[in-house]
Amino acid sequence: MSLFRDDFKGLDIPNNKEATKDKVVEIANIPKRLYFPMSMHIGAPANVVVKEGDAVKIGTLLGSSDEGISTNIHSSVSGTVVKIEEDSSFRGESEVVVVENDYKEEKEYLKEFDIENLTPEKFSSIIDEAGITGKGGAGFPASVKYKMGKEETRFLVINGSECEPYSTTDYRCMIEYSEEIIKIIDLIAKIYTIEESYIAIEDHMTEAISCLDKEIKNQKAENIYIHKLSSEYPQGHAGLQIQKVLGIEIEEGQRSGDVGILQSNVSTIKAIHDAVFERKSLIKRIITVTGPMINDPKNLMVRIGTRVEDLIEECGGLKDGEIEMINGGPMMGRAFEDKSIPVDKDTTTLLFLEKQEKKKEKNCIRCARCVDNCPVALQPIIIRNSFINGRYDRVPELRSESCISCGVCTYICPADISLLESIQALNKKWKEMKND
Repeated sequence: MSLFRDDFKGLDIPNNKEATKDKVVEIANIPKRLYFPMSMHIGAPANVVVKEGDAVKIGTLLGSSDEGISTNIHSSVSGTVVKIEEDSSFRGESEVVVVENDYKEEKEYLKEFDIENLTPEKFSSIIDEAGITGKGGAGFPASVKYKMGKEETRFLVINGSECEPYSTTDYRCMIEYSEEIIKIIDLIAKIYTIEESYIAIEDHMTEAISCLDKEIKNQKAENIYIHKLSSEYPQGHAGLQIQKVLGIEIEEGQRSGDVGILQSNVSTIKAIHDAVFERKSLIKRIITVTGPMINDPKNLMVRIGTRVEDLIEECGGLKDGEIEMINGGPMMGRAFEDKSIPVDKDTTTLLFLEKQEKKKEKNCIRCARCVDNCPVALQPIIIRNSFINGRYDRVPELRSESCISCGVCTYICPADISLLESIQALNKKWKEMKND
């Protein structure tokens, strides 16, 4: 059974990118202390491999990946480990390594390797060593998907659609790093003997399209194609994008690798370029700091471990009034309250909105909009009712674990019912039941 419905058209929602889409990425100030949670990714937290008093450089390993789904964590500054403590992070409480910056900018590089003779196995090990995770917001360790062999790899799809409102991280990355992006895509295609590679990008991103097209021609990368998607939400979802770009349907329970497709976010691809061609670990990323309640919205190149409050200050502070802070965009992001939390590998956007009084939920009017607009053909209101009634056992029957957390159902509901929140809560209860 195909995961995505054939008749799904997507939503036309305001993208609200005007404040930052034309702003060149600035280098963010580097604070005196940086904070590195060992949980910056999906899966098991990294294991601390340093102790208080240790001297570190940019790229020094602070946390080693655990078994299974996990990833390495490296220092983004040179200096001294001054504390190892439990503290808050965007993924909950975590062991945190605190490094005091000496501003000497001493660097430690990845091990040397022969670029001309990279195999898929060696390539994935470089990504693993560099601690690269998916930079579109999910935080999945990238090396896992690149462990595919040549014989099972058919296509490469690079996700540049960035459909989440307000965020311009990927857009600026494609404009300012188009040369690096095309260079690494071309190398990946050679390593995995891929005949066709695609960059999926929304049609309104005209400057990014122009920059990428120019580099494809400059580098004579004839097998890299730009696939323009209509400007609808949620075009950035991996499975939906594969269906739109290649016409290949992702079945229930499948991932892109199961159908022979390597797929990465465009910012992840830039990080892979830096690991391969510059032997650099993932220690910084572009973050869009934006929203109507920040005084000077910017795109910033930020060292991982920088606290949110430092970036707020760099963007002129917050306006007066009650503010809702969101890690990510308004559709799929998560609200937070603690400005001292450090940004991590999958922080794409810090969004500052005027806090609105939560709308009071009304009774369902049976309009079926949530059903008609769900990309994966779920019945959100029935799932919601199952959660309210404590029928957690209905998860398999209602396929609620197939939810892609796009938030379309909540966005479109005229009764202001928190449908996505209920779906996620039901799935959580079901997992707890299974683990008991």
